[in-house]
Amino acid sequence: MIDVVINYFTQPWQTTILLCVVFACLSSGVLSPIVVSSRMAFFSDAVAHSTLAGVALGMLLGVGSPVTTMIAFAVIVALLIATLRQYTTLALDTLLGVAMAGSLAFGVLIYEKVRGYSDLHSYLFGSVSLLGTEDLVFLAANAVLALLMVGLFANKFLLVAVSRPLAQARGLPVARYEYLLIVVLGLVVAVGVRAVGLLLVNALLIVPAATSRNLSRSVAGMFWGSVAVALTAGLAGLFLSDWLDFAASPGIVAAAVILFLVSQLLRPLLGHHVAE
Repeated sequence: MIDVVINYFTQPWQTTILLCVVFACLSSGVLSPIVVSSRMAFFSDAVAHSTLAGVALGMLLGVGSPVTTMIAFAVIVALLIATLRQYTTLALDTLLGVAMAGSLAFGVLIYEKVRGYSDLHSYLFGSVSLLGTEDLVFLAANAVLALLMVGLFANKFLLVAVSRPLAQARGLPVARYEYLLIVVLGLVVAVGVRAVGLLLVNALLIVPAATSRNLSRSVAGMFWGSVAVALTAGLAGLFLSDWLDFAASPGIVAAAVILFLVSQLLRPLLGHHVAE
């Protein structure tokens, strides 16, 4: 096990993978409390599924790397959902269901046109071992953007999440901050798909904050705890998957879920109520 860990700090290609995982977990962990507080779990899942259409579109257009079309399509879908939310009386989960179904259908139809693309599996379940310098650049930029947005606007995001009418009463441009959050979240989800896959990326936006919320006593504590849980799960999943020879992406998510279960057991011991 020690040799496995050492290799990630001495072998250049493994160091790249390690940094990719750290940045992916950092961006997810810092946004996780806002996603949970805003009840946007289904939203991030819908955006993640839309990346499949972006990948297929990139393949159809002959783009060397479909990462750019994947990100662009995810952001467009995120903005479309946000816009429809402003002008319809339909419930948000209904809009998300339509967006998810439409994106998947669109992606599969395009994929049929470029049949034979063997790497599609890596976008569904992630492929940590194939992460390279290009992924590192995207993930690092993503992490910086997520940290910047949360550092500048965390209080406003949370106010909108807690009470939209109260935020409006205080003169906050609610729609503007909702669009900003949605774009940032769309970017984080789209880029994170390369690391853990579109079927698993949503877990990294939900589980860290849920775990931290079980143990923390303040909003600041939940934010710091969420980042710590995400990074711990990322590193533990990466190292253990290499040591035990299983896929890293589901290993990272499994590690995060185990941490959540442990936090649930520790919660009564810390004086928190079992249910709220």
